[in-house]
Amino acid sequence: MNYAPSVGVKFNEDGSVRHFPGNTFLCHVDKESPVLKQVIWAQQQLKAMDCAKNYAFLPESSMHMTVFEGLCDQIRDESVWSSKLTSDVSLEDATEQFMTWLNEAQATPKFKMVFDHVYNSRNGGTVLRIKPANQETLDAIKACRENLSELTGIRHPVHDSYHFHITLSYKVIHLDEEQERELLDTCARIEQRMNESFGELTHGAVEFCEFKDMFEFRAVKHLPLS
Repeated sequence: MNYAPSVGVKFNEDGSVRHFPGNTFLCHVDKESPVLKQVIWAQQQLKAMDCAKNYAFLPESSMHMTVFEGLCDQIRDESVWSSKLTSDVSLEDATEQFMTWLNEAQATPKFKMVFDHVYNSRNGGTVLRIKPANQETLDAIKACRENLSELTGIRHPVHDSYHFHITLSYKVIHLDEEQERELLDTCARIEQRMNESFGELTHGAVEFCEFKDMFEFRAVKHLPLS
């Protein structure tokens, strides 16, 4: 079986979720937002595919946009770890230290995002890429990420080229040519609908979250809103 890279890390061979703890900064899609209905519709189209068995799908309750990537306990490479922490610090202690540093976090406005396009990663899953709706959000989200980088000591290699997105699925088994065609046809249909109906997504406060796996992100602190 030709398994995708997520297997053995975030998911098991049967698509069930693995223990993969960490912390991160994100905005959940507001349950009351009409955008959530569009996101769920998009995921339902993917679930209806014949090749859906090759994927693991995130629960509706975990739909979110990552604002700034934190730490993953099982990935401690220098390039993605905090320069202010030792590589052997426990995740629990790291999260506690972040909580203290975040008392100095700058306030941010509510980020306003719009749909950009559907993206299928060759090794990953399917996401809805979204982008700032205006210059104010573009400037604010950039400033927020710079502030969080300074506070946490984390600066990923893709810090300046990060793409905001809402993840719908993770690939577990690579697709054959016929399955790839089905995926592309489905995503073209999703993209058409999102261009017409996604609207504007207004986020609340940025949430500092801890997680045990990819299915639940629990907020432990909210950054201040301006």
